[in-house]
Amino acid sequence: MMKMRKVRSEKRMATNYRLLSGYASIITGILFILAHTLNLGGPEDFGTVTGETLVLAAHSLLVFVFFAIFALHGERNGILGLLGMALGIIGTILVTAIVYVEIACGSGAKVDSVLAADVPRTIHSFGPLLFVAGMILFGISVVRENVLSRGGGYLLIAGTLFFVVASFTGAAQSIIEVIGAVFTGGGLIWMGFPMVKNQKPVVGNNHLSR
Repeated sequence: MMKMRKVRSEKRMATNYRLLSGYASIITGILFILAHTLNLGGPEDFGTVTGETLVLAAHSLLVFVFFAIFALHGERNGILGLLGMALGIIGTILVTAIVYVEIACGSGAKVDSVLAADVPRTIHSFGPLLFVAGMILFGISVVRENVLSRGGGYLLIAGTLFFVVASFTGAAQSIIEVIGAVFTGGGLIWMGFPMVKNQKPVVGNNHLSR
């Protein structure tokens, strides 16, 4: 009897974890799209305080999404999945710090000197690079492992590449970033739905891409 209760409890926890992970992925995707769309109405080099605040929220949630998808892949995780998760989490944490300073700047605080200091300047330079590398490797891992939707992995990769291109497009940067956000956010939403819809507990070798 005790063993059966333990099994039921573990199944319930697995189901709750999967549901929470799925909703987190969907909400993160929506936040990315809304944030960069709102930023179209702001200055070229910043965006809007509301938009950047949503970017901050999206990146904060994304840390949990990285962990969740890595856990769902379980034993199918390869070196790409591990590197993608590690670089993605470190990168998104550093990007969150950068966005926080940008929000303060957009709110009128005089923080220009913060990013001019040695350590913050290094974080500002390498944080986004780590995030980009992590997202691309993680997207490739999703495509290769085929536990979640491969289409979601492809969208993650495409969206990340759009963000890279946007940094070289000058005045068109905000528009390209919105396109990148639609692809990236769409990928996260696409991967989140199977986790929410599938009612069976997820283990490492289950396929939710159907």
